[in-house]
Amino acid sequence: MIKCIVIDDEVLAQELLVSHLRKIPRVDIIGVFDNAMDAMATIKSTAVDLVFCDIQMPDLDGVTFLKSLKNPPLFVFVTGDPNYAIEGYQLNVLDYVLKPFGVERLIQTIEKAGAFLESEKSNQPGLNFLIIKDRSSIIITPYNEVFFIKSDKDYVHIETFEKKYSLWKKLSDMEEALSNAKQFIRVHKSYIVNLDFAKKVQGNIIKMKGDLEDIPIGGQYRAELYKRLGLSNV
Repeated sequence: MIKCIVIDDEVLAQELLVSHLRKIPRVDIIGVFDNAMDAMATIKSTAVDLVFCDIQMPDLDGVTFLKSLKNPPLFVFVTGDPNYAIEGYQLNVLDYVLKPFGVERLIQTIEKAGAFLESEKSNQPGLNFLIIKDRSSIIITPYNEVFFIKSDKDYVHIETFEKKYSLWKKLSDMEEALSNAKQFIRVHKSYIVNLDFAKKVQGNIIKMKGDLEDIPIGGQYRAELYKRLGLSNV
């Protein structure tokens, strides 16, 4: 079952959304709220998989609410205003549902959520790929195609063989997800590097293969890097 909550300050819109969701198998609605503040306690105390959230709400709008959450569940923005679509995708939301909508549109969202939740379970020891949610797609990226990951404020940029992906995520979350992938190591407060693409260590810099950018080495990460390389910390 996919545990969902609904947040919408408009009673009729809220009731319609809940009614549609209850028709869909695998959906378990564990909370319905008319404001984001009341929903916050449930998100922090309960294992919520998916949040259906209106954007334009009094006191705390949906976008600000999502940004305020340290480790948010999957989010779906449900709104009548298409102007928020670009910002929604920049925040790495799962989906953007425009009002009015029917149950068939929500089925698509639930199928997408189910696929993503299953894919996250796949990021387990012994596997060799990273799951990246890129707008409406779920990208399966082999570890040997990920060069490095760079933090930029509230985002991480994942540099891969095909393209650079930008996700609204913390570097520490990526470090945890890759903790069982021995080729990856945190070498700086802003960088995780794939050592398979490292050419040499020169001072406080890792020279990468090809035309990849140089990666700085932070003082607090040097010892672990040298240990990983089988060297004494000099």
